[in-house]
Amino acid sequence: MQPKLVPLRISSGWSVGYNNFLEISTEDFIDDTYPYEWDLNEDILQFSNEYRKRILDLGWYPSSNPKGQYRIVLIELCEDEDQAEKWDSPLFQYCSRDTNDIKDKINFVLQEVATGRL
Repeated sequence: MQPKLVPLRISSGWSVGYNNFLEISTEDFIDDTYPYEWDLNEDILQFSNEYRKRILDLGWYPSSNPKGQYRIVLIELCEDEDQAEKWDSPLFQYCSRDTNDIKDKINFVLQEVATGRL
């Protein structure tokens, strides 16, 4: 059975580019027998807020690696299509292996951006 998406409180103004953030136990990811190994990659979730000029990105680094962790990055949305220069200077960054911890931090960032504080 496929795990469900992690429930998030997506504030007004956000667009979902993609969302593959699953309710899985990353504590069990210790070797290549983990059934969700390929779901833990660099492209798990990406939201954008055109009004606030922000992109929120979530990935697992290193990709599909049991020693990896989630990384949330918030960058300024700019005219450069691939945002190359902005990835090197994020407005916010946070790392953790815990799915619930990451869920809480994403909800915090979504709200802070929506209200103009981030």
